[in-house]
Amino acid sequence: MKRLFANLLIVTLALVITACQSEEAVSFSDEQLEEGLRAEVEKTDGELYESDFDELVELDLSGLGIQDLTGIELLDDLKVLSLEDNEINDFSLLKDLESLEEVNVRSNPIDEEQQALLDELTEQDVVVHFTEETEVVGSPDGPGGFLWKVENGDTTVYLQGTIHAGTEDFYPLNEKIEDAYREADVVVPEIDITDLNVMEVQQLTMDLGAYQDGTTIEDHIPEDVYSDLSATLDELGLPLQMVEGFKPWFLSSTIQQLMTEQLGFMNGVDQYFLDRAAQDDKEIIALETVEEQLSIFADTSDDYQIQMLEESLVDIDDYEEDMLELFNLYKEGDVDELLTALTEEEAEPTAEEQAFMEALNDERNYGMADTITEFLEEDNGDTYFVIVGSLHLIMEPHVVSILEEEGYEVEHVY
Repeated sequence: MKRLFANLLIVTLALVITACQSEEAVSFSDEQLEEGLRAEVEKTDGELYESDFDELVELDLSGLGIQDLTGIELLDDLKVLSLEDNEINDFSLLKDLESLEEVNVRSNPIDEEQQALLDELTEQDVVVHFTEETEVVGSPDGPGGFLWKVENGDTTVYLQGTIHAGTEDFYPLNEKIEDAYREADVVVPEIDITDLNVMEVQQLTMDLGAYQDGTTIEDHIPEDVYSDLSATLDELGLPLQMVEGFKPWFLSSTIQQLMTEQLGFMNGVDQYFLDRAAQDDKEIIALETVEEQLSIFADTSDDYQIQMLEESLVDIDDYEEDMLELFNLYKEGDVDELLTALTEEEAEPTAEEQAFMEALNDERNYGMADTITEFLEEDNGDTYFVIVGSLHLIMEPHVVSILEEEGYEVEHVY
């Protein structure tokens, strides 16, 4: 028995010795990397071994100033890794992490070679979050304006007036606007046009914009307006028969959209910043819903909808001239000039015109201001970049004046 026991000891000791030999201490050439790993496994001193990282599946090493990843290949079980905001210029060791499912490498110096490597990881079904090294920088005399700023505690809200159409030469905008966007943690549009559910929007369009009783637009508008509508749509390449089931307000919007597209005016300021927010992986919080916006038009009377349709039936050259004038006013950034151009009337508005403008501007401004106030009162330390049509910031009662009435000091930045 003693001999058997001794043999068992020899076997077990051999296993222990083998285990000790495989458990050589590991080291990391980058002190910040080692420091981050020690903090993760709660081992601030002593030797580190591979077994210390067993079952480590998520790891956040962001913002530590790491330059070298040597040693990270030992973390066999790692599935989710954040390396955001470091100084890493070689990510090749990530290819050795066979369990890796997701990695964040934003705000690191990524050259073409590393970009190709990260693309390889993506092809291997690893979700890679990164920002290209191209940084948009505005100039001191760049176009635009309509930028305000309001603060509460550690929270900052920028209010940027936009125009929903534009040309490529708008961008980049003035450096103060570009800087405000860059500072932002959260981008806040009227609606997030980059993340619309197409099926839901189509259903809303049918519910709010189409006749439900089997009639067509010809049954609801004067003969001369119908004739002009048909001619305008033909010029824009859309046969009336394709949209004859829709109401005047929707056809008015469709005509403006078609003209905007044909003139190449699709580079709106909202789209510009939302595309960048998606690329930069900034959080996006919408102020409104598609249904809320469409309902403003759908809730008007038949007569007012016909008026809107008639006003949209203009020659595309005239439309282009008006839009270019509007673009110039926006790029100049003059609040008074833009307000005058957008609001001057040849006659006193009717009661319905007044009600429509209140729904389009006033009521929405109070709703927007309520949400912005919530951001400020929550005071979570984030910076918000609110992008709404410029009229919401310059036509009383506008968002700026409503916030001032609430006791906030709002600075006109540019």
